Amino acid sequence: MLEIKNGILNGVEYPATLADINFSVDEGELFCIYGTQDDYITALIRSMLGLQPLKSGFITVDGDVVDTSSAAYFRNMFSYVPHDLDMPWDKITDVLSSPFEKKNKITKKMLKTELDSFGIDATLLDAEYSKLQKHIAQLILIIVAVLSDRPYLIIDKLYSEIPANLLVPYLRDYAAEKHSVVIVSDDEDVKRMCDKSLILDINV
Repeated sequence: MLEIKNGILNGVEYPATLADINFSVDEGELFCIYGTQDDYITALIRSMLGLQPLKSGFITVDGDVVDTSSAAYFRNMFSYVPHDLDMPWDKITDVLSSPFEKKNKITKKMLKTELDSFGIDATLLDAEYSKLQKHIAQLILIIVAVLSDRPYLIIDKLYSEIPANLLVPYLRDYAAEKHSVVIVSDDEDVKRMCDKSLILDINV
């Protein structure tokens, strides 16, 4: 279980209208962070990944507190898919030999099989990475993260072009295999299809 208790984010201006952050994501659950405040979302994700401490409150993973001494250990339990997809790759398959994927050996054949389930032509795996549409690149990275099989998956600001009715069932099957999934999205359908949500928006 991933939990934040009485969390106040570091590095952002914290208005009185934004309450302390409290949530938990259990094994088998899909959790949506819903909002448009990119700076708050970035700070929250960095906190969950142990890259910056909370200003106050605490984060636990499987009951153990994440702090400066334990953050690197817990980070190995997470797969992270960014929204900013400016990567120094020639082809998307370069991800298979990059630090992005470490735990399990993932092959091009495995990627092609997964892309086929989304109805996407797998020949794009041979295309130049810079010419890929951003949502396609993000979807491929989500597939790589799923195949990496770490306990926790965080998807930062899902591109709206990725259909929720295809992706969310795919992630639900993954969560059912003893994983926890956090999705950042401003898509009402994604929020509705998740088990829990946190509205992170000072205007709501």
